[in-house]
Amino acid sequence: MAEDNQPLSDIEQNTKFICFPKWKILVLEIALCTIVTICKAASFECYLWGCITELVWAILIFIVYAMNLPTYLHLSLMYVQWLDLFRAITGSLILLITSLICINWGLQSFWEVASLIFGLLAAAVLGYDAFGIIKYIKNLKPQEPTVNVVVVQNVVH
Repeated sequence: MAEDNQPLSDIEQNTKFICFPKWKILVLEIALCTIVTICKAASFECYLWGCITELVWAILIFIVYAMNLPTYLHLSLMYVQWLDLFRAITGSLILLITSLICINWGLQSFWEVASLIFGLLAAAVLGYDAFGIIKYIKNLKPQEPTVNVVVVQNVVH
């Protein structure tokens, strides 16, 4: 590690992201979306576009966080958090809806059942990620200074 007054090297800066829980959640999302994509592609029955879209979004957000791009591009972290929140909410809804639609078509093969289970699991993980992002955004908002006003009355005797 670098001393307190020295900047971090590029390798330390890029690997710092691994220490945060967000890394584990994004890797889990990427793995689940990959499994769902493989299962839906093998079943030839369910919608494939939702899991592919979410997989690409998760990989892009992972790269943004891992390379610390908001710092290098002089962006506010709030913008990246809102983009990540949009990704998590839309991905959760898309995977949930497409998995539920595939139930209506009937589950006739192993791949359809696996895509349903992993699709619902991925939707739950994305929903958990969305709640974590909302909690983080609430903590990022600047706190308004509180002003204490003391009213003193002059009492005349």
